[in-house]
Amino acid sequence: MTFFARRRWIGVAVTLTTLVGVRLWAERMENRLQSSSYFTGWLLLSAIVVLAAFQLRKKLPAAPFGSAATWLQAHIYIGLGSAGLYAIHAPWRWPNGILETTLSFVYLATFASGAVGLYWTRSLPRRLSRLGSEVIYEQISAERHRIQQRAQGAILSAVRTAGATTLGEFYNARLHDYFSTRRGWSFRLWPTSELRKSLLSELTETTRYLSDDERKTAEQLFALLRERDDLDYSESLQWRLKAWLFVHIALTYPLLLAAGLHAWTAHLFDGGLP
Repeated sequence: MTFFARRRWIGVAVTLTTLVGVRLWAERMENRLQSSSYFTGWLLLSAIVVLAAFQLRKKLPAAPFGSAATWLQAHIYIGLGSAGLYAIHAPWRWPNGILETTLSFVYLATFASGAVGLYWTRSLPRRLSRLGSEVIYEQISAERHRIQQRAQGAILSAVRTAGATTLGEFYNARLHDYFSTRRGWSFRLWPTSELRKSLLSELTETTRYLSDDERKTAEQLFALLRERDDLDYSESLQWRLKAWLFVHIALTYPLLLAAGLHAWTAHLFDGGLP
């Protein structure tokens, strides 16, 4: 068993053992006619605070509070375990009132975004690495412009030197917009290779009517088509990671606020606060 697999099993075992212990202690309190709501509620609030503190820890790389990798592992398993704490604290029922409804919705949205992010951060980097070359997200626009300039330059050169009107007409009709504009939101949300296959197929069909000189330019276009599609695909996956992180962090602050208000009102109406 590898180190990472062993660490994963240990994390799962500790999380499940902790949840079983919390559940048994909560049942013991209920059997003794004591309310377990404060016990499980404060545990859940503490877990949320620790999870939120991970963002602060990432901004302090030299802080003596454990390595970022350790914090990440703790963040993952505490986050997964918080779902169990939530189920123990609030059994499966419809929440009462605006505050409980808001808190439940924000918690579930935050947990869901975290679960999606856990999957994406494990799977998307592998898909990006299969592209061969990695481009930093902030440099994608410049790379897109470079590919466009190379494609236009190849066509202009072919038209001047070989009178490549057939290839030039095909470029203007089918490839100019492809190289000069960004892909739409549908591709960013759900990237497919359909357009790439279609354009490559059309360009292959067009080569039947080209001269030898034009075919050399067409080969450049084949390569640039693939490079541009890979770049768009890379942008889509990297955007997904950035958008997920933005949403996940944005949900953290209303979650902390709603959880804090819930704890305060719970004690207030129970007479525990002045």
